[in-house]
Formats: sequence, C-alpha cells, structure tokens
Amino acid sequence: MNLLKNFSILLFFVISFVSCTDFKNLGKEFINTNANNIDFDKIPNMEFYGFRRESYDTNFKQLDSFATNAKFFNDKKKIELYESRSYTYESNKTIAASISGEFVLIDQDTLYTQIYTNVIAKSSNNTILYTEYLQWDNEKQHFKSPVPIRVEQEDGSWLTGSSMEGDMGLENITIYDEIDEGDAVGVPVAE
Repeated sequence: MNLLKNFSILLFFVISFVSCTDFKNLGKEFINTNANNIDFDKIPNMEFYGFRRESYDTNFKQLDSFATNAKFFNDKKKIELYESRSYTYESNKTIAASISGEFVLIDQDTLYTQIYTNVIAKSSNNTILYTEYLQWDNEKQHFKSPVPIRVEQEDGSWLTGSSMEGDMGLENITIYDEIDEGDAVGVPVAE
C-alpha cells in the first residue's frame, strides 16, 4: 500500500513536470552560447599531433621536419606548426643546417615561412643565429629578421644587432645597427 502511494506521488510529479514543459523551446537556451558562434576559419582542415615530414631527392634525404602539432588550413593555403624543428642534409647524410622555433606559419603556395619565439638557426659551418622572429623567402632563398639578433661563430666570437638578412648557409649575412660584438674568449671588441 505504501509503495502504491509513493508511486502515485512520483507519477503526479512526473506528469506535472512534463505537462509544464514547453517542448517547442527546448534547447533554445543554447542558441546564444559560444558553441553556435564558432569561427570556422580557425578550424583546420587537417591536424596532426607528433607531426613529421621527410623530403627526398631520389635516395638522398634533403629535409626532416618535426612539430608537436601541425594544422593545415587548405582554404587559406596556410600551415601552422607548433614547437617545430627542421634539418636539411648534405649528400653524405650529415646535417647541413637546422632551425627551430615555437610557432611557424607557412604559405602553402610560395613556402614563405615565418618563425616565431626562441628561433635558433645553425649552419654546417657552426654559425648559430638567435632571434625571436625570422622570415624565410623560399623564392629568393633568403632569411630576414627585422628584430634583434645574435650571431655566434664556431670560434666563440659573437655579434648582435637590431636586425639581419642572409643566405641559408649563414655564410653571407648582413647585420644592421650592430650593438655589440665579442671575440672568442668572450671579451667585447674595443671600438
């Protein structure tokens, strides 16, 4: 008897709740939330975690590229790489150059590349470039950094400046507004 009475009370509340619900407006409370204001331009066509790309010319490995995350935006012809590092190779399989940065933006058509934050480029002659932003023009095979840079040579000497431009091998570089330079033992060069 008690069970029937409890069931009757429960049934009364369920019927009351259902009869007071406006089913035509059910779910409309979510219309103005951020879920419906998605910016589809920011959603990649493809995304890879633990990304790796290798490039070969016949049996000769030319490039090895890694990133923790890669996003491909085919409509905008852009690629975004996060925590990226790339290596180019010489024909004897030794590393010719390497470059790393925390964020890389690549134009898929021209391969014009912008590398941001903690950028380190190293050539086979052990020249190392440090900067926070670097541009690579693939058509001209030319680097450019419009922000402060530091270049270190194999012998330990260094040179800093407000900006720079140069070739991929860091053989021919131009440093603008030189700020500081030092010799192999770390002593600044007298002016």
